[in-house]
Amino acid sequence: MIYNIHHLHCGSFCPVCAPLFGQKGWKAHLVCHCLLVETDRGLVLIDTGLGLQDYLHTEQRLGKLLSRFGQFESNLKLSAIQQIQQLGFSPNDVKYIFVTHLDFDHAGGISDFPNATVHVLASEFNATQSLSAKGKLRYKTEQFKQHRHWNFAEQTDGEAWFNLQKVKGLPLFQDEILMVPLIGHTLGHSAIAVKKQDGWILFCGDAYFSHLELNPKNRLKALDLTERLLAEDNQQRLHNLKQLQYLAQHEPSIELICAHDPVEFNRYQ
Repeated sequence: MIYNIHHLHCGSFCPVCAPLFGQKGWKAHLVCHCLLVETDRGLVLIDTGLGLQDYLHTEQRLGKLLSRFGQFESNLKLSAIQQIQQLGFSPNDVKYIFVTHLDFDHAGGISDFPNATVHVLASEFNATQSLSAKGKLRYKTEQFKQHRHWNFAEQTDGEAWFNLQKVKGLPLFQDEILMVPLIGHTLGHSAIAVKKQDGWILFCGDAYFSHLELNPKNRLKALDLTERLLAEDNQQRLHNLKQLQYLAQHEPSIELICAHDPVEFNRYQ
């Protein structure tokens, strides 16, 4: 049973050239939007943003390139573990972590919760085991290679969920938390659906970067270039974006959220 959903801001960075991220001006402002879900089985963290060690040892943990050009806000209070403590919980209350994918800005906090079980698509974890040049930039395996508790979900033909598919084999939460594969940005990218009293939140990770993309009439050429360059399968990314646009236009019971849009995050403040 789900009791409450908290929206956490677990990282802030300001790369140059805002139009590349669907924003105006010179520097973009990106957040690491994560969810903390109170359930009868303990706390569930959905994505983890940057972790304590990322803030304390940014260059060693993320590399010189990201450290210099990411323009990260160095603020330990933005870590999920400190925000969870601010809410009055213990880090040990976090029993489960669902990650949309294992990019550095989504997986950094895994090491702050060594006793939690991390749920991720098996294809995503496998992609971190043999890294291309692009893989070395996006995956920082120091963040999670020591973690012991994993559940690798197989991307099989799950039952239909609206116009998408869901991963089978997650009975823990009685279909109130679902993994919904949205391959494209990475080879094992997944959205996480969370049931509310009056509908659903669909946390889409990096399946899109700006709320403006949910309207197919908007043309964001610079952002499309960024997403195409970051994507492991751009054709699949575009297909899934169309599916999300359909949900945004036709399913008012579903709140769509991506990971980095400050406009979406501010709706919950």
